[in-house]
Amino acid sequence: MRILQPLKNAEYRKLWFAQLVSVLGDKIHQIAASILVFKLTGSLVHVGATLAVTTLPAVLIGIPAGALVDRSERKRVMVAADVVRAALVFAIPFLARLGIGCFYAAAFLVATASLFFEPARFSLIPDLVSQEDLVAANSLDQASISVSEIAGLAIGAGLVARLGTSNAFFVDAATFAVSALVIVSMRVPRKERTAVVEGPSFFEQMAEGLTKIREHAVIGSLTGTYAAAALPMAAANTALHALALVKFGAGPVEGRAVGLAALDGAITVGLLVGSVSIGQSGPGSAGRKYVSALGAAGLLLIGAATTRTIAAAIPLVFLVGVANMWFYVPARTILQSHAPAECLGRIYSVWRTLTHAMFVAGYALAGVSAQRYGAAATLAWLGAGLAAISALGWSIPALREA
Repeated sequence: MRILQPLKNAEYRKLWFAQLVSVLGDKIHQIAASILVFKLTGSLVHVGATLAVTTLPAVLIGIPAGALVDRSERKRVMVAADVVRAALVFAIPFLARLGIGCFYAAAFLVATASLFFEPARFSLIPDLVSQEDLVAANSLDQASISVSEIAGLAIGAGLVARLGTSNAFFVDAATFAVSALVIVSMRVPRKERTAVVEGPSFFEQMAEGLTKIREHAVIGSLTGTYAAAALPMAAANTALHALALVKFGAGPVEGRAVGLAALDGAITVGLLVGSVSIGQSGPGSAGRKYVSALGAAGLLLIGAATTRTIAAAIPLVFLVGVANMWFYVPARTILQSHAPAECLGRIYSVWRTLTHAMFVAGYALAGVSAQRYGAAATLAWLGAGLAAISALGWSIPALREA
């Protein structure tokens, strides 16, 4: 299969496995965090605020983090980020006993460490695989993440429901430690082992990332539409959590982890199917795939909002996951193919910063909206907004034909 071609590269396999293990823990963490916060506060506003807090670092320091990654040895950056995350996640159960504010602080710091790991990993992929394998590598990356997330959801729901949230956080910490050990053994190209010590200043490098996006028609329109779509997609995540915890949930709070995992599992299986199918589709028509899938996701969210039971919502949420990969993977591929290689880390970090700013707004606004107007109404509004952004994307020739 074309999607498996990148695994012939031994160093890419190590990078792939490290991410696989880390994501397993992330999904365990996600279930545990949502249940812990809802148990402590009983508020959907706080559930949305938790997602916003974990996204806020990308807005505040995402651009300088990308510039630092471009000036550093990326392998060391990834190892350091994993070690920091392992220590912080292990401490969360103890910090949460001191109050919700301490939990927010720890969650913020974990997300901050991740800001350095992800740009380093993203920028390393094009150096480990050939250009013709780049779509396959991105698709395999997302398909593998989806498999790991499915396992993490099942394990997380079981741990929380039977053993409580603390054990879930301890398992998550262990996955970061394993990831760090695998990355330590990875051999990277020579140019990746030498830090950049000459050339433009730190602030000039950051400014260059912004300039490249603004001046490049394809990258600029991609960034604008993707950032706009990030708000309804992030907010939909909060609204789906609200459906599971309130509309479809009953009984003890810990027991609602099963329903939360069911909806998350549906979208995650969809992400897996979407990753495999987009990977098999080949590299052509990335722009058309991107804008079409945005519209499909919007219509599916509207459909999910009308359901009365979790059984009816699951297939629609699954299809939202499929559509997500059909716009996410093409977006990544367009960015990697059009951005200058020497500043890809900076451009990617600017891209992430803008989209994460919308994530923060989406998470926070959806929590308030779901608390006041209900999760279903909120989800319907978000789907309509995503469909409108898709229409805008179709009207931009440079993006449509990318």
